Amino acid sequence: MAKALTALAAALVVLLACCPCRVRGDESPDVTASLVSFLTALAGDDGGQTAIRLGWNASISPCVPGNKISLWGKTVQCFDAGGNNGHIKRIDLDVQGLNGTIDAALLCAAPAVRVVNLYNNSLRGGLPEGISACSGLTHLIVSGNQLSGNLPPSVAQLKSLQVIEVSRNNFSGELPGDLSKLGLVRFLANDNHFNGTIPDFNLSNIQGLSFDVSNNNLTGSIPKNATRFGQERFWPNAAGICGGTLFAPCPPPPPAPSSGSEADDGKGDDNDNGMDNKKKTARKIVMYLGYVLLGAAILAFVLYRICFKKKRSKLGLKSKSGGGRRGVYDSSRLTTTTTTTTATSPSKTPAYSLPTSGDHSAAADAGGAPAASLVVLSRSGTASITSNAAAAAAKELRFEDLLKSPAELLGRGRFGSSYKVVVPGGAALAVKRVKDAAVDEEEFRRLMERVGLAKHPAVLPPLAFYCAMQEKLVVYEFQSNGSLAKLLHGSIENSQGPLDWPARLHIAAKVADGMVFMHTTLRGGGASSNSSSGEKAAADAPIAHGNLKASNVLFTAGMDPCISEYGITAPPSAGRDSAAAFRADVYAFGVLLLELLTGKATSAQGNGAELARWVTSVIREEWTAEVFDRALLAGSGVGSTEQRMVRLLQVAMRCVDASPSSAPPPTMREVASMINSIRDEDDRSFSLEA
Repeated sequence: MAKALTALAAALVVLLACCPCRVRGDESPDVTASLVSFLTALAGDDGGQTAIRLGWNASISPCVPGNKISLWGKTVQCFDAGGNNGHIKRIDLDVQGLNGTIDAALLCAAPAVRVVNLYNNSLRGGLPEGISACSGLTHLIVSGNQLSGNLPPSVAQLKSLQVIEVSRNNFSGELPGDLSKLGLVRFLANDNHFNGTIPDFNLSNIQGLSFDVSNNNLTGSIPKNATRFGQERFWPNAAGICGGTLFAPCPPPPPAPSSGSEADDGKGDDNDNGMDNKKKTARKIVMYLGYVLLGAAILAFVLYRICFKKKRSKLGLKSKSGGGRRGVYDSSRLTTTTTTTTATSPSKTPAYSLPTSGDHSAAADAGGAPAASLVVLSRSGTASITSNAAAAAAKELRFEDLLKSPAELLGRGRFGSSYKVVVPGGAALAVKRVKDAAVDEEEFRRLMERVGLAKHPAVLPPLAFYCAMQEKLVVYEFQSNGSLAKLLHGSIENSQGPLDWPARLHIAAKVADGMVFMHTTLRGGGASSNSSSGEKAAADAPIAHGNLKASNVLFTAGMDPCISEYGITAPPSAGRDSAAAFRADVYAFGVLLLELLTGKATSAQGNGAELARWVTSVIREEWTAEVFDRALLAGSGVGSTEQRMVRLLQVAMRCVDASPSSAPPPTMREVASMINSIRDEDDRSFSLEA
């Protein structure tokens, strides 16, 4: 009998060892079953169809010790060394069409998981409190879903957490204050409904492109040392946002209640009551005196405004109505003072009269001729860029027309401000007011006349310009389809869908061709036969752009990219800085490629160095896939397309590499050749797939 039992036991051991129902691995059957249920809940209880589609099988352990590639496919990655060898390291379920809910209890059954990526699905419900049980989490990415409710305070219990991305959801309530105690390197919570104040984050480890709380209902002060992130990382928000150099100073905190007779319990003696009454009387006197002084100040201000307006009316300076506000010229400054007449939404840019120097505006409104006239250039470019209406409007345009027409501020940059101006007749023009131009008045005039000769479909030519000692304006046709910056980084209400890989590659190639035209083709036409040899050399030399950035790449009516503001901040063509200007153009184009590939914006006042450093650091850690925009990866497929994305990334890195040991940067012609080669290969691949 004993021999029979022994034989039976041996047979059972052999049978279990040979059973194909489960592959050996370090994740237990309970963990694998829990994770498959977790995916099923994310998919909206679809009966396990999503798990089958993605290769998640509870009968197969996902990880084999010593191998980071999972048996469950590309959505799972394993530890291949260390104490967690053979366990799941990260779960990537981004852009999988999931429309269910997050069950933290099922997820946290695998405590070794470090990265959970649920980006850009349609998940409902909230982020459960139980997420704190996933104690090993370093990355929690749930952006681009339909999650709602509060962000649970238990998230702050994840002491290893470095990345939190909850942007573009419907979260509300306050941000947990204890989040500031975590060593975060990335925090994205924009485009939700969070209210309350911003926790006082330790921003020392967070890079400039990895923090965003804009498009919420937050109030109060921004964190310390937050200025380097730029205003767009905090605004729009509730009207109470304040602090730093980006916003108005925060109001002082209310004074602490005094412990006077109001808090007395009635047991004080007569002397105490007498002292309290004297204190109360003194406080009232000070308060009333403050009211009197405030009233006197208001009255003095009103009298000053009345007298000032009377003086202005004698000079013929009558303010022009501009939407909800009136533009008032101040001859002592080059800015615009505004007087509010109706409430305006903080997300709308109010209309102004075009601000310019006081001397010129006064002369124009008084009917006198300004010091210099508006120079209307001959029709340039192609019909697809410059419309007949804009060209006709510019042909009849006068300087005083610009001053009197209502203007809407489009944006501010390092080199000036841009305005949309609707001139008599209804044509919409864009006016660039140049600040701190690198060239003098005469050189600027020659430069604009040469740039006006530009005839390339990817270069937006100027229609007219105005040049005086204190004022430089350049007039273009207004492009209603906006800029590349708006298309890449605009609000979630943008009607345009995310740019896919072919569209971004097309933009890169067209802009590169336009830059090659600037650097090599545009020659001559700027100097007469009587000009000096230096002027002739300048007239024959190409012109750098000088300020290439995503907001200067505009889209025509046919959604073709064209480069605006060509040459208005470029140094003299034959000057000693011209070679540096061409290298700067190549660098700026490299930053533009990084924006196209990563989907991340650069600082409005910077040159893209932060973005370049971030990409370099990610590539150095061999996480190249983390660089690319999730929306770009979602529509790119796999394999050869991703290889071409990596090749374009390599082109961008060559453009921005400024290390002393690196090879000289490529020319724009070389860059365009590399990009067009990638584009040709992409077109051939698309034709074969079709």
